[in-house]
Amino acid sequence: MIIRLVVAVLLTAALLGVGLPAAETAQSERAATLARDELTELRETLARFETRNDATRPGLPGATRLYTLRVPAGVTVRLGVGPRNESIQWSRGEHRGRVETDLPLANTLRLTGGTHRLRLRLVRVDGEPRIRVRRFKSDPATTG
Repeated sequence: MIIRLVVAVLLTAALLGVGLPAAETAQSERAATLARDELTELRETLARFETRNDATRPGLPGATRLYTLRVPAGVTVRLGVGPRNESIQWSRGEHRGRVETDLPLANTLRLTGGTHRLRLRLVRVDGEPRIRVRRFKSDPATTG
């Protein structure tokens, strides 16, 4: 009877040892796909926003748009990376990816898992149009 119990415990441990890494890999790949899809959609939104609006000089109110970005759990997103801040990068564990934009961003921003409301503003920096991305908060004094 004890031998059966020991064999059952060993068999269960072996099956879990094989199954858990596969489940974790599938979860990581799913999060990576979601992150890539969200950032591709953000890139398209940024392109439309820039195409349909004109950038203003610093100090003047410019075109503004609110955007909701959903970052999967366990994923970190960095907006405005690269030599000209032209990329959006995501990472989850060992998985990493990058989405290029047509327009450099005016700043960098790091976001972790969750839903984030962002304020996009088209501005001119050194005479070139750029999009400034900030976290949106309902209090106007804190939106920057």
